[in-house]
Amino acid sequence: MARVLVVDDSRETCDLLEELLGEMELEVVKATKPDDAIQKLNGGGFDLMLSDINLEARLDGLDLLRVAKPLGVETILLTGFGSIEKALEAVREGAFDFLSKPWNNEELKALVKRALVRKEGSRPKSAPKGPRSVMIGGSPQMMEVYKTIASLQNSKATVLIIGESGTGKELVAQTIHQSSDRKDRPFVAVNCGALTETLLESELFGHAKGSFTGAISDKKGLFEEASGGTIFLDEIGETSPNLQVRLLRVLQEQEIRRVGANRTVKVDIRVIAATNKDLAQLVKEGKFREDLYYRLSVVEIRVPPLRDRWTKDDKGRTVSDVALLLDHYLAEASRKDGVEYAIRQDARTHLEAYSWPGNVREMANVIEHLTQLSRGREINPEDLPSKIRDENRGKDLRAPMAPAPLVELIEGWNHLPSLDELEKRYIQVLLKHESRKSRIAEILGKDRTTLYRKLKDLGLGDGEDA
Repeated sequence: MARVLVVDDSRETCDLLEELLGEMELEVVKATKPDDAIQKLNGGGFDLMLSDINLEARLDGLDLLRVAKPLGVETILLTGFGSIEKALEAVREGAFDFLSKPWNNEELKALVKRALVRKEGSRPKSAPKGPRSVMIGGSPQMMEVYKTIASLQNSKATVLIIGESGTGKELVAQTIHQSSDRKDRPFVAVNCGALTETLLESELFGHAKGSFTGAISDKKGLFEEASGGTIFLDEIGETSPNLQVRLLRVLQEQEIRRVGANRTVKVDIRVIAATNKDLAQLVKEGKFREDLYYRLSVVEIRVPPLRDRWTKDDKGRTVSDVALLLDHYLAEASRKDGVEYAIRQDARTHLEAYSWPGNVREMANVIEHLTQLSRGREINPEDLPSKIRDENRGKDLRAPMAPAPLVELIEGWNHLPSLDELEKRYIQVLLKHESRKSRIAEILGKDRTTLYRKLKDLGLGDGEDA
């Protein structure tokens, strides 16, 4: 998680910025005094600083910039009315950019993302990047995805990833990037559906000084920032016809033109796009350019929804990726929280039978929710979200009536079980599912008097029917 230092003499402004950056899942540290900010900067560990220029103190935002720059901390300065000259000076001295107060929240977030992209791209190639996400699944559908990714190792081909929301399209893109010879260069992800057309265009292509109000200097776009690496265009089906024309030129000519600029800039970029829409149908409807579609889909990868990720083993039993993913997310939560989480078998049966319309993303959220509520105890069906229990109502979810196979029992114990121990476990299972002792006696082939004596000897009751 990237760390951001927010500096402003107004505590309310600091709190507002903390809330906005928190929505981006960034770690935020606040300072209202320049001396405090310098102390925190010298403590290290920051990727970005957002600071007001005028801090109503002997030191201002430019002084903090001069401290942050040698430490490799990108800086965005905030300026109020009348401080444009200082903002220009800040850009000359190496600030990433500046924003005028009051700012547009979406513009601020986009600027922060770009600053962090440049920070990531400026790190030494040998710098550790933290644990990599891994793709989980052994179904035939996922095996096809793996094979396609493997075939792209030495390729620069454009890739179109198709799949429902939450199926892990960005993870597929990351895996393609990490498997290529571009893995030490930036991987930049852009959600094309999250930004307005104007803002997205500026984000992707950059802009020239004077191209619009507030553009006081030339600014690189994400295509330039990611040059040498990979750019991931998520929700590509949401782009406008005008932007589609510009994207086509990037793919054809490997060059971009900043907004308001006259000259073009060459880029070395690998484009991976993704969509949860049927682009071929959008082409037929005239809502997506046919030439761009064919340029994007040189290689096409379809990520299956979770409900389709299953197969039959050699004994005809259904084997689903759901079980593997449940184990993965449960282990991740246990490792993260230092608590051994477990799911009771009848609760697991509910989870494996659920259709998961939100796919892998929904599962990750559900497991996080369940583990935080369970606080280490075993998760049971009553803990599950109502949507899962409601969908499964009426389904055949019969849990096994008998205990685990004898071989599994023996392998799980340090000694062989006695017949009394096995009989006790068997009776415990029956008691769990049948309250009538007369019926249990019938199943065991015993008369009721013998059963009552056995229950008393095993400490399982006094022999009275419920």
